[in-house]
Amino acid sequence: MQKKIFSYFKPNPNSSDSRSEGTGSDEHTSTKIDDSRSEGTGSDHEHTSTKIDDSSTPSITDVDSPSSSNHPPYPDIGNITIECSQQDRVKLDLLTNSSWEHVAKYKFPLRTIRNVNRSLQWSWLEKYPWMRYSVVNDAVYCAPCVLFGPQRQDTKEKTFSLSSPDTDWGNLSRCVSRHINDKSKHHDNVLAATEFLRIKTGEKSDILESMSESFNARIKRNREVLSCIIDAILLCGKQNLAIRGHEEKHSNFVALLHMRAKDNIVLADHLAFADPQKKYTSPDIQNELIELCADQIISTLVQDCNDSKYFGFMSDEATDCSTKEQASICVRFFDKTTKSIREEFLGFAEASRTTGEALAELFLEQLELKGIDVDHMRAQGYDGAANMSGIHKGVQSRIKERIPGASYIHCKAHNLNLSIVHASEEPLIRNLMNTVQAIAFAFDYSAKRVLFFKESLEQNAVVREEMDRRQKLKTLCETRWASRSESLYTFLTAFKVIVDSLENLEQHGDSKARSYACSIKKFDFIITMVAAQSILQPLVPLSEMLQRKSVDLIEAVSESKVVIEQLNRKRNSIEAWDELFQKAVQVADTVEEVPAMPRAAGRQRHRVNVPAETPNWFPTKIGFSAQYLIPTKLDGINQEVINTLFETFRDDLDINNVAQFREEVERWIVRWDIAADPKPSTLSETLPVTNSDLYPNIYICLLILVTMPVTTATAERSFSVMRRVKTYVRSTMHTERLSGLSILHAYKHWEIDTEKVIDTFAVKKKRRLGFLFSDQN
Repeated sequence: MQKKIFSYFKPNPNSSDSRSEGTGSDEHTSTKIDDSRSEGTGSDHEHTSTKIDDSSTPSITDVDSPSSSNHPPYPDIGNITIECSQQDRVKLDLLTNSSWEHVAKYKFPLRTIRNVNRSLQWSWLEKYPWMRYSVVNDAVYCAPCVLFGPQRQDTKEKTFSLSSPDTDWGNLSRCVSRHINDKSKHHDNVLAATEFLRIKTGEKSDILESMSESFNARIKRNREVLSCIIDAILLCGKQNLAIRGHEEKHSNFVALLHMRAKDNIVLADHLAFADPQKKYTSPDIQNELIELCADQIISTLVQDCNDSKYFGFMSDEATDCSTKEQASICVRFFDKTTKSIREEFLGFAEASRTTGEALAELFLEQLELKGIDVDHMRAQGYDGAANMSGIHKGVQSRIKERIPGASYIHCKAHNLNLSIVHASEEPLIRNLMNTVQAIAFAFDYSAKRVLFFKESLEQNAVVREEMDRRQKLKTLCETRWASRSESLYTFLTAFKVIVDSLENLEQHGDSKARSYACSIKKFDFIITMVAAQSILQPLVPLSEMLQRKSVDLIEAVSESKVVIEQLNRKRNSIEAWDELFQKAVQVADTVEEVPAMPRAAGRQRHRVNVPAETPNWFPTKIGFSAQYLIPTKLDGINQEVINTLFETFRDDLDINNVAQFREEVERWIVRWDIAADPKPSTLSETLPVTNSDLYPNIYICLLILVTMPVTTATAERSFSVMRRVKTYVRSTMHTERLSGLSILHAYKHWEIDTEKVIDTFAVKKKRRLGFLFSDQN
């Protein structure tokens, strides 16, 4: 059975001593060796295999032991050089192969020492496991001192090293005693040899591993602290809680950290004892972490947009509470993974100037800064302001100079709103809107009037039921005219309650109540209100549909035609007008108003509406003819449409020959002629079932058409986020912080990878604390 590797440090107490001199020192010597043994050399150290990395070490063939079976099992120590003694393989061979099985059979050579023939006694090698015999030099060495001690050349003392081995067999006992005395370095070398073996056998980590473990433990602690800080910032950002307060120590951010510290001793220790410059809770650090968290969301959105290749750009501007002009950056694209249309908000950018040139440069700069390939922009959507829609110096024209394929789309929700505004310029409608708004404001901002309104409402069970839990009037929206239908419906339903409330207020000294009551207790006011509410009502679902992210231009035009046809039928239907008149009479009866014709005007102007251009004209210039590639509209395809499609999308198609494109279109028509019903009827249904490998050019045409924004509602919604985040009590917030917090709030359900945020934070610049593990550096 092979001996344990540490047994060579323990002298054999049963070995006999046949030496001619120094036998009286044997017991002392044995005791010294026992005392010099280090901790951890007990019986629990089993022999283990040792892994040696000798890929970069020279061969030690020259120091191998002789082939005789009686020779020592370890390399001949007399042949080892100082350089060779530093190799781990040599150290292991000398330290572990200490059991010389046939030492008693070996015939040590005689030497004349002080006129006496002497030879080494084999019992010395058994008694002192650290001793190694050299056949070449007929000398003994101390293995730990050779391998781990200094190799001095100027000493006369027998140190059992490479430079001064012991060959005086007559004084060997005395030399051994001096070598292992209390002041000798031998014991330090034995300890070093012991630690070397423990490391090589895997029992103990080396100094580098120990330092690495300590380093990684410190890094783990730092990352845990920073992770808690990031979690607090994310909670505040997603839930729109103010991070800072009037006093930093009383802020929501600090309060959350201290609450978290109650269950986290590492964070509690950091907050209590860390250097103020290493706490990582300052506003600057907060801004960095907010930006990194927001960038993680933005980078994913940008990657999805770039994977789709083509995209549409949308933007709008609004003034925040600190009177800074903020531009919203949004993109629209078709997600090939989810097979859906997406509109995503990418942040705010402060617009120092609002000229077309300045805004165009700002938009392109922001898109490139976020990593979007702007050359693949195929549509741009804005409102109708001159600086945005101008055909010479507007944003859309300047961007088209850089990207000719980026067609401009006027926001259709703005178009609808402008149509209602222009239609409402008729005097009766204008007066109606002004009166309703004035009375709604009067009741909305006066506690006394609201109280009278609620009392009158409680007394009228019929109106209370029709109001459907509404407790007050609804003011008219200044910008979204389609939503005024709801306000008019509430006013019309509660008309009797409003009149009663105004009469009661007049009796209690309200000076304006009488004028308000007189202005609405007229039949022309009542019938105008009934007609206006009836006309605006079908526009509400159209307005809501236009604001959906998934809607496309074809669907928007189709639904718009439906509403136009519905209003035309109402206009030409006598029954519809009779129904409106009867409803107005019923409302007038509730306030005892007699129906009467209004006073005739001395002069009447008749105007004819200017014919609007058909939907098939303007959109054709921006690729609207691609709608005929939808399977349910393939009957509209002819040679002219194919040529128009090819010329419109020529720069993006994979072919340069119209004949090849015609062949692909014909194959597409056949594909759907033989397909079973139902067939896709919208762009959002057609794109997912279009094979981009079989019909690559048709897929490109449909993909570009679907990227064209219908409205800028996504940008408008981002301003709602801005007004929630940046309030009058948080008006000093910079745009970068505003943009980051708005992203976190808008995408509150997005899971942020905190570990990635910490890694990015650590490599961004040199930090006072380490956050990267040793294998990450």
